[in-house]
Amino acid sequence: SWRGCRRRSRPDRPGAVAPLYDLGRRALRAGTAAGLAGLRELAGLALLAVTEAEPDLGALLAGGLLGGLDRDDPFHRELAATALAYLDHGGRIEPTAAALHVHGNTVKYRVRRFQELTGRALLDPSGGTAVERTAHWWWALRHWLAAPGT
Repeated sequence: SWRGCRRRSRPDRPGAVAPLYDLGRRALRAGTAAGLAGLRELAGLALLAVTEAEPDLGALLAGGLLGGLDRDDPFHRELAATALAYLDHGGRIEPTAAALHVHGNTVKYRVRRFQELTGRALLDPSGGTAVERTAHWWWALRHWLAAPGT
């Protein structure tokens, strides 16, 4: 079970505990929804907590970035899961393949098919704000995969 998070720094004054408690509760909700277990740094859950709190923005991103995918198509869901794992592993093929228990060529094929269906490159260093784009992809994919098919 997910036990919570910890914050490394000097102790806060009593008046600062309530806001931290609220942050901890939001991080706990987000971590539980993401299937995380064990202790985590509170700051390490920031992106997950923020994206979990804004499902409408996640839907907007998913609609804009993933319009070429069909939620009811198991292969499209597999492609999206592979793309998310690829982002989670820094765009590296072998760690992604190991995490998914597939061959590296399978990851390459799935990423290529995903990009063909969405009409966009997952990682494009020539485009400028790579961190922002990667965060958008990550958020859209997490939202899209969490939503049930029709």
